[in-house]
Amino acid sequence: VKPTKLMEYLITLGSREGDLILDPFVGSGTTCISARNLSRYFIGIERDKEYHKIAIARLKQHLEQTKLHEAI
Repeated sequence: VKPTKLMEYLITLGSREGDLILDPFVGSGTTCISARNLSRYFIGIERDKEYHKIAIARLKQHLEQTKLHEAI
């Protein structure tokens, strides 16, 4: 798993809010989560079914936490 803060830094260097981030090797989904944290859209591609499951689970958990923070 790549550090989220590192990916957020790299995304900030190369994009603006509202931009689309493409990650052709999603792995566990860190880049997608980082993009969402920075108000970017994302497209993630992963061919390994196990990594796909991990990424989906992490993204779902992240979305649930985001909804809880917005409700408070």
